[in-house]
Amino acid sequence: MKLLGKIFAGLILLVVLAAGAFYYAANTGANMEEIPNSVSNKAVKDWESLEEKVPHNPQKNLYFGDLHVHTRLSLDAFFTGNERDADEAYQFAKGFPMNVVGNRVQLKQPLDFTGITDHSEFLGEMYTYQNEDAEKHKSFMSRLYLWQRSRVYEDKNVGNYFRRLAGNPLINRNKHTSSFAGYEKVKNNWSKLLEAAEKHYEPGKFTTFAAYEWTQGLIAHNHRNIVFRDMVVPDYPISSYEAKNELALWESLQHFTDQGASVIAIPHNSNLSRGNMFTSTMPDGNPITKEYAALRQQYERLVEVHQNKGNSEVYADFWKNDEFADFENYYEGALTRSSFVRDALKQGLKFENQLGTNPFKYGMIGSTDTHNSTPGSTEEDKGTPGQFGYADATAEIRSKEGWAISPHSPPAKVYTAVNPGGLVAVWAEANTRGAIYDGLASRECYATSGNRNKVRFFGGYGFKDNYKSYDSLVTDGYQYGVPMGSTLPASLSANTPPSFLIWAAKDPEAANLERIQLIKGWYDGKDLQEKIFDVILADNIEGASVNPETGSWDKSKGATELSTIWTDPEFNSDQEAFYYLRVLELPTARWNLWDELKYGVKYPESVAKTIRERAWSSPIWYKPEND
Repeated sequence: MKLLGKIFAGLILLVVLAAGAFYYAANTGANMEEIPNSVSNKAVKDWESLEEKVPHNPQKNLYFGDLHVHTRLSLDAFFTGNERDADEAYQFAKGFPMNVVGNRVQLKQPLDFTGITDHSEFLGEMYTYQNEDAEKHKSFMSRLYLWQRSRVYEDKNVGNYFRRLAGNPLINRNKHTSSFAGYEKVKNNWSKLLEAAEKHYEPGKFTTFAAYEWTQGLIAHNHRNIVFRDMVVPDYPISSYEAKNELALWESLQHFTDQGASVIAIPHNSNLSRGNMFTSTMPDGNPITKEYAALRQQYERLVEVHQNKGNSEVYADFWKNDEFADFENYYEGALTRSSFVRDALKQGLKFENQLGTNPFKYGMIGSTDTHNSTPGSTEEDKGTPGQFGYADATAEIRSKEGWAISPHSPPAKVYTAVNPGGLVAVWAEANTRGAIYDGLASRECYATSGNRNKVRFFGGYGFKDNYKSYDSLVTDGYQYGVPMGSTLPASLSANTPPSFLIWAAKDPEAANLERIQLIKGWYDGKDLQEKIFDVILADNIEGASVNPETGSWDKSKGATELSTIWTDPEFNSDQEAFYYLRVLELPTARWNLWDELKYGVKYPESVAKTIRERAWSSPIWYKPEND
């Protein structure tokens, strides 16, 4: 018995020593020596002179882009097999084909602009992992990461990749790992992203942006994409390891601004934030102050309402009176109403009434969040990989329940985690960095679920009863009103309700339009309210359907263009309100139906086989005269 006791004690000692060695190897050695991080103009050309030569249209042109793109420099993208860099991603956005885990992928229509948003977290570690001559390439954490990455190709349940990363206490701990070789390595990889953006910028033809993603938390998403107006940028991006919360992030952006940068932060995936994206408190737990609200409004002008990990406008369980709320609904963890954009827009009205400043005054954009270096790849019928490398590379993988990011969501919901994603549409005078950024910052932009529908939305006073041409509608929209994303003041004539010019035209490659809805939210001084108005319906939408045997839809139904002039029948001049549009197409085949038709796989009957693609305009806010 004594011998067994000694053996047992020895084993315990070995386990303790092994655990200690493991902990020591994983938690020591990070090079945290600070280096200067100055802001300077890193442009390689006199872009301002070149931009001035580009023709400008005061009526604005429409440009489509993607501002959420990951390449091999992102930890999770590289982990799942992405070997493509920013240079290749920009080429893809311009229309060149790409091989993605054995599949040839190419956009049907090139994009007008793109921003590569690799995670600032682990940007230094990625230098270590991807360069064999890096000083810490053979460190414990580097070997562990690369070994786990190699397992992705052998693991039959490839969806475990994200759960392994997100659940790894050595990675998800809000600080750099032992394989971090210093901020010079962050600077090195950031320079690569800037070089690619400079190489591919063609004013008037294709626009690139210096950008990155600030990623606080791999589980509860509290993420922002940071986009700069030009190449006046810092030497390296600030991550959530340095800026620990959103307030610290905005303060870092303020520091950049003080040195000459122009920059915005775009929240995304509030649907996965577990209620943490649009809170009524500051990071220290105290109620939001006017100063906090003002800083948030200064830098967070937009919100990404749609991308491949679900839609963040509304959720059907909370918006039971919204018949179109069940659109790409997906969540992880605690499901709360406060995780969704429409609720945030309403809460913003209440805060403005209380503080004099609206912290949630968001315009709408969409993007893909592709982890394949394939910006703009949103076609439902492409029959090629989703957005996560080997994790969703084949229809066989995609059709397996539980392969998606979270195994804990309702069964029908796991298949909505990887819709192809959305696009951002911007009205701008020219396809240049300055013009497109200004369109974003002024919120004259909108989100789509991946289509390229055209949408215009103006609010004002003195509009005509009807317009015979699109050009005259737009001219009066600017002359007598304000475009989407703006604040509309009260009329000089007491109690005069504003009118709204509403126009949409279909994407030539997509289904016809079914209807345009206007969503109104207001604060009556006591409660937050909302209402949905069907402001215009196409005439012949009855019987529109999708052929389940072929995936085709009836192209004779619906409208190619819809427009109207609408006045709020319940207008109250004393109440602050917002108005935004939701433009719906007729049903088309969803990606999983195309998988079934092309590859013979089967999805549960509970999974929708069709989809109503849509667009969401940025709101117009009405502000009473006495505010």
